[in-house]
Amino acid sequence: MPNKKPDRSSPRPRVSLAQLRRIRPEQLISYRVSLLSHLIGQVVERSVSQPLGLTSRQWRVMMLLNRFGPSTSGAIAASSPMDHSQVSRVSYELVDKGLISMHPDPDDRRRQTLALTPGGVELLREGLVESINRQRRLRDCLPDADYTAFDRALDALIAEARRMLEEQDAGA
Repeated sequence: MPNKKPDRSSPRPRVSLAQLRRIRPEQLISYRVSLLSHLIGQVVERSVSQPLGLTSRQWRVMMLLNRFGPSTSGAIAASSPMDHSQVSRVSYELVDKGLISMHPDPDDRRRQTLALTPGGVELLREGLVESINRQRRLRDCLPDADYTAFDRALDALIAEARRMLEEQDAGA
């Protein structure tokens, strides 16, 4: 399906110049969540790169394989913020490191089934110590009531963002 060009025949709504001058990116939920994601991503990257010799994406794929067991790269991509090609590329890197195995799917030879190797399991066991400490530290900076509210807020924001994507897909 070819991309539709935006209809520029009628003027689109705009904010006033006064509103434009008042807006600060730090006020936007999307900006703040993106900043938090970026900062935590950097913390994860540093905590897995030096001691484990992994990238945060490699760590994420291994964690998802641990969670779901043998899976396809498509299933891993559907459960993560990475797309299928990123998961595929990371999977080959992990195979080269001996941390996951890759075998043709018996039901569809075009797909590969990914699984942790014993060496991958051992590396996860080592790396999870820091991951658990990081989670505890982030969790402990919020009182219980705030953490519960934060958890509910994240669920609501994720659900609304998914609805917004569905609406955009339907209008495309």
